[in-house]
Amino acid sequence: MNDSTVNLVALCDEMLLTIFNKLNNIDVLYSFIGVDQKLDRLARDITFTQSIDLVTISSNEHNHSRNNSILDRFCFDILPRIQRNIQCLTLDSLSIDRVLRIGNYPKLHKLTLVNLPLEMASRIFNGKSSFINTFKHQISHITVTINQDDIAEHTRKPCTDIFTTIFIMFTNLNYLHFGWNGDCPGSPGSLNDIVSSTCYPSNIIHLNVRVNSFNDCLYLLNGYLSQLHTFIVQVDVIYNTSMTINNT
Repeated sequence: MNDSTVNLVALCDEMLLTIFNKLNNIDVLYSFIGVDQKLDRLARDITFTQSIDLVTISSNEHNHSRNNSILDRFCFDILPRIQRNIQCLTLDSLSIDRVLRIGNYPKLHKLTLVNLPLEMASRIFNGKSSFINTFKHQISHITVTINQDDIAEHTRKPCTDIFTTIFIMFTNLNYLHFGWNGDCPGSPGSLNDIVSSTCYPSNIIHLNVRVNSFNDCLYLLNGYLSQLHTFIVQVDVIYNTSMTINNT
């Protein structure tokens, strides 16, 4: 323990919390958990542990070795100590496998996954995956952004499968944001199969989605989402349609 740590420990809890609150919570956790019993206790306060955004770790694109070192410490030392407090997780392709594998996160209800390669997203959002088996009745908010360099016609089917799995398997889902990076027509194909499912969810209140055609908007608004109050959509192709919306 160095002199600066000793000086910090000498401060009262209120002053330390005031200092911690001026820092990013990821910096607080990384800097003070495991350093000293008092600092560890304060760093594990719910204020700093209920929402964890590990995407900030990989924001330094020029030092992958350091990024992995920091992430390893979170996965093996920090997250196991605070997993019972975590309500929200923001992860990317660097962190998702390691983070979801090391904890149960009994209070987790909001999950944000950014810039996932299509292959990784397909593996995670597979109806038989351990991730879905663990969290399908627990998570109420999901944001997924898929990132794929090779965006083409053949990507529509797996992208639609991912959306379908999320839509149907997460039984308590009420907020879904499903996005796609890229300007080519690689967004989900027809959603007709989803809306005809007997397991179609009715408790979604907020839906933000990119779809292939205007018909998909009509499928989603055809009376199935009775609780929906916010609908944000990006449509790749708009053309005349003979479909009508069932407002009953």
